[in-house]
Amino acid sequence: MSTRHVSGSGRAEILAAATKEFADRGYAGATTAGIARLAGVTQPLVHHHFGSKQGLWDAVIEELFKELHTLIQETLREVEGLDRRTRLAHLLRTAVFFSGRRPEFSRLVRTESSAGGEAFDVIFDKWRKGPMAFLLNELSAATEEGTLRPIDSKFAYFALIGAITQPFAEPRAAQRSFELDMRDERVIARYADFVVDMVLRGLLSPQASSPPDESSPEAADRPTPRKGSTSRRTRD
Repeated sequence: MSTRHVSGSGRAEILAAATKEFADRGYAGATTAGIARLAGVTQPLVHHHFGSKQGLWDAVIEELFKELHTLIQETLREVEGLDRRTRLAHLLRTAVFFSGRRPEFSRLVRTESSAGGEAFDVIFDKWRKGPMAFLLNELSAATEEGTLRPIDSKFAYFALIGAITQPFAEPRAAQRSFELDMRDERVIARYADFVVDMVLRGLLSPQASSPPDESSPEAADRPTPRKGSTSRRTRD
């Protein structure tokens, strides 16, 4: 097979290609040969770095969850000491930006959730102990403090995940239907603002303050989550 020049050991290229292949084809449909072709390397190099398709899958999942965890921790440091509504708004924005910059994540979860099996078990275990537990705890704390009105956290969880991930999981539909490039940072930022406004206006308790108006100084001062390692643009 022909290969293109790759920098360094080729590990990063393999990992990026594997992330796309797993997102597009699922664990069962992806092959190390196909991943090697997409990465522009030889198949033996894939096995050299990751041992097997399972090893490559584990590495992809580990990288995605590590990126999400890092972004959440950065956001928590930024909102330390602020009120609960502001904290929720910033966390929602961070989640939307992560989904926009790493759309493979939501596609992986959806594909493997439908397929079931060991590959999904790997994702679900990390998701249940990490992001799911964190989100449910945040919703519970906000409800107990009176920031959010009483809600069914199970239904709220799925509504929030859908709002955060849907357009990035279906980029071609967004492009054809509304001419929205969901990889564009400006579009991601606008959508993040919309999600925050929609969610908080819908869930805030009557006693809680309404979200800042988009033209207000408070809204203008909102930080945009730093790209870090999530800035790579993914091909559809």
